[in-house]
Amino acid sequence: MTCRHLQRVLGLLLILSVGTGCGANADRKPTGQVEGKVVCQNQDLKTGTVMFFPVDGGKHAVGMIGQDGNYSLSTYETGDGAILGKHKVVVLVSYENPDGSTVPDDVPRVPDKYLSKETTPLVVDVNSERNSILLDLE
Repeated sequence: MTCRHLQRVLGLLLILSVGTGCGANADRKPTGQVEGKVVCQNQDLKTGTVMFFPVDGGKHAVGMIGQDGNYSLSTYETGDGAILGKHKVVVLVSYENPDGSTVPDDVPRVPDKYLSKETTPLVVDVNSERNSILLDLE
């Protein structure tokens, strides 16, 4: 998968993950707001996408990583956070900008193990109305 294709897929996932359709509230599970910071190799990660996948099933949450390394998650609507409970965390980064230029060398490379919910070692608990979660990628 090329970096450009990955960016398009990530954008589509973000749009689909926060949209709701008619009757979607019937399956809606309680959420807690989630925000935090992503650190990779002792540096703030300045780009990318964070995804929380509920261990017990349900809709995943997604959020974009800002230039300051901070993220905020959405599941059913913008800013509502993630479903309460344990989650496997995936961090995706494209190292190519939409214009075809590459991301600066100072953006740390995310190890492959964080790119899939099957291989990620990160498991976090969303357990209240407000959660501040630091994601420290080794």
